[in-house]
Amino acid sequence: MIPEFYMIIFIVVIIILIVCIVKIIINYITRKKFSEHYGVGSLPVSIKIRKNQNQNEKNYFILNFPSWNVSKKDGTADKRIKDNPIIWKQSALFIDNYCVISTKPYDLIEVVKRLRLQGIKIELCDEEKKKCEELLESKNKFILNNDINGIINFYSEKPSDFENLCAKMFERMGYTAKVTPPTNDGGYDILLTKGEDKVIVECKCYSIKNKVGRPIIQKLVGANTVVMANKMIFITTSDFSVEAVSYADEAGVELVNGEALMKLLHEHKFFDREKTKINEADCYLEITDLRRYVPEDIYLEYFQNI
Repeated sequence: MIPEFYMIIFIVVIIILIVCIVKIIINYITRKKFSEHYGVGSLPVSIKIRKNQNQNEKNYFILNFPSWNVSKKDGTADKRIKDNPIIWKQSALFIDNYCVISTKPYDLIEVVKRLRLQGIKIELCDEEKKKCEELLESKNKFILNNDINGIINFYSEKPSDFENLCAKMFERMGYTAKVTPPTNDGGYDILLTKGEDKVIVECKCYSIKNKVGRPIIQKLVGANTVVMANKMIFITTSDFSVEAVSYADEAGVELVNGEALMKLLHEHKFFDREKTKINEADCYLEITDLRRYVPEDIYLEYFQNI
């Protein structure tokens, strides 16, 4: 005979297992219904969905970011502590009669992105509102810097943003522009496509007196032996040395100096206040926007390669 105590323990364990199985089944069914209803495809593993009456009447989401249980002043892990887990906090999206929950904010952003692509209105979260304010402030400052020295000063603290400016300029010309990651310097900064055209672009935000020499242009030409683009463009805020101009002419590289760049920026209305209004879509969060909210070591391990 099994002692009564062990029988009770056995029954409790069975009940717990049944409850867990039921929860898994309910979550699977709810996820499937949600995915099919909104057409968002397979959902990230961390996503849990519950039926929930949205009292707000608007679709909105709240992000919470991970942190170390014990951290240094910069937010990274305190290595002196052996048991020092990451505290993953729940982020939530409230949409219609659903509550979408995840401890991984990047997964929730992915779901929000897919829903917005389906045309579903989701209010900007606090971080997106902050991004909007910063973009508007930055664009207003940019308008005031409407000569080449102003552009150089504007991008002096973060020259990599100059690449994004050039990419947007080409987008207004009808190209699809893809900026290469800063850590992956393959000899060019932007890949452009338009129809059958494939173009690689290198961008250098230099002071007026710092002319681009031949070696940097050679690097762009070398990169094209891999990419096999049918056009190469080199853009700088300064100018090109005599040797660079001669080599570029032989190698078929189009050169755009500071004067030519300013003409293009004016031509495509970059200093027009109407053109610099912030679109709501410009404020949508990307994974890279989360870096400021997450300790660097956590970001590099969990967020960087998403």
